[in-house]
Amino acid sequence: MNRKILVAFAALMILSMTLTPFALARPWNPKNNEKFLDYDVVVGFDPSGIIEAFANPEFVPSIDKPNKMIISWEEVATTDYTITVEGIGTYRCGTDFEYSGVAVYTCIGPPYEPGPLGMPVGSHQNKFRVDYMYDFGDGDGGIDGTLSMLANTAQDGVMLITSVGGTGDLQNVQVFATSTPTGNHDGIVIGWPDMPPVPTP
Repeated sequence: MNRKILVAFAALMILSMTLTPFALARPWNPKNNEKFLDYDVVVGFDPSGIIEAFANPEFVPSIDKPNKMIISWEEVATTDYTITVEGIGTYRCGTDFEYSGVAVYTCIGPPYEPGPLGMPVGSHQNKFRVDYMYDFGDGDGGIDGTLSMLANTAQDGVMLITSVGGTGDLQNVQVFATSTPTGNHDGIVIGWPDMPPVPTP
C-alpha cells in the first residue's frame, strides 16, 4: 500500500478513535470530595507505529476464513504529552516522566472494511485497549515511582481510563477519567503527591 495512503489512513484512524460517543461519560465536575483533584492529560504520539500496524493486521484463525482481526502497536509518546494535576502542576513526557504503552484494536466478526474515518466497520464488535505506564524515575528530586494505567472501551463506546497500580510516591494514586472528543483525558485523581514538576535548568 502506498505510504501516503497509509499516513492518511492512520490519521483518519486516530481521528475516528476520538469520535466515540461521550453522552454517557461520567460528569467529573463538580466534585463532592475536596481530596479529589482535576486530572487532565493532553496526548501526543508518533504515528509511525500505528501506520505500520494497520498495514499488517493479524487475522485469526487464518486469512481464508478469519473471525477476528487484531491490530496492535507500541505507543511512542512525544514531548507534547502532558499530565496536569489541579493545584500541583503540569508534567511533560521526556522531562518529568517517560511513557511506555501497548495499544490493541480488536475487530470480532467479518467483514473488515475501512470506514469513512479509517477504522474498520461492519464487524460484530470492536474493542480498543491500551495498557501503559508513566515512569517518573528515581532520585531526581521530584516524584519517584511508576503509575500503571489502563484505557479500555466500555460497552457504550466510551473510553474509560483508570490507574491499576503504582510504586514509590505513586503507590496510593487513583485516577478515574474518560477520553474527550479530542482524544485527551479528563477526570479526577486522589493521592497524587504534592510535588510539582522539577524546574528544568
